[in-house]
Amino acid sequence: MSETIIATVSMQAFYDKQRNVANILALLARAVDAGAGLVVFPEQILQGYLTDTLRLDFDNVAWQFANAEVIETGEGIGRIRQAVIQHQVYAVVGMTERHPRFPEVLFNTVVLLGPEGEVGRYRKVHQPGDEKHVYYPGDRFPVFDTPLGRIGMLICYDKVFPESTRELALRGADIMIMPTAWGLAGDSRDPEQDSMVDSYTLFGRVRAMENQCWMVESNMHGAHGNLLYHGHSRIIDPRGNIIADTGNAAGIAMASVNIRDAITHSRSVGYMGYFFLKDYVPVRVSDPVLTVRHHPAQHGGE
Repeated sequence: MSETIIATVSMQAFYDKQRNVANILALLARAVDAGAGLVVFPEQILQGYLTDTLRLDFDNVAWQFANAEVIETGEGIGRIRQAVIQHQVYAVVGMTERHPRFPEVLFNTVVLLGPEGEVGRYRKVHQPGDEKHVYYPGDRFPVFDTPLGRIGMLICYDKVFPESTRELALRGADIMIMPTAWGLAGDSRDPEQDSMVDSYTLFGRVRAMENQCWMVESNMHGAHGNLLYHGHSRIIDPRGNIIADTGNAAGIAMASVNIRDAITHSRSVGYMGYFFLKDYVPVRVSDPVLTVRHHPAQHGGE
């Protein structure tokens, strides 16, 4: 299989949809000019993310409702879709999606676009903090066939849960794409020592390695709402190696890779000859102890 150039974008978001669209289109054109066949943008980059997830901001909730788009008819996502078709590439873009029939229903969604238009979409399943008050959760982890390989998507908090990427891998994903709005904790003067950067790195590398798949992450950068975002949009290979990284900066990280060959190598001789998915034994807990409804604290702490 031939080489594919993957590009992942780190960029600032604004509460100005036209400005965001213009920036997306400019960065898309830049990546395509450099030869990219797949370009990945951050979570919620079309409308901007929530002010934060720890304080419900009703003005921002109103912004999300006023600026959400139905994917099939929205002006902003429509302009991006047309540009992707014109460039004859694939791109993943985060947005606030409005349900086509129920305007009060919003989703935190990423859309996979290609030369034929929309290839597929993913609605965020795991929702932290105040996302629960704004968005409806998704209920599946679909995988989509493309000439580049089989693509599965997740968003931000999803990667904390190993089942998210494991389901994508078991469905045959070659590339797991994770747009995110992953901010700094602010617990270190050096952003590279920030605890949220550390967890971001740990989760990303482990999820790629344990599934022996590609992981492409795209994060916001700079101030947005109440948070400061650290960038580090990355391409991680099936051995868990970071092979391209924007660092703590806005920009584009790119790598020319042989998607299928790298997966085959990783699953044959790359890690002592072990193919993790082949050896995987599903764990089924018929009587779970640690759940919200069955937490030991509710039964005397035993």
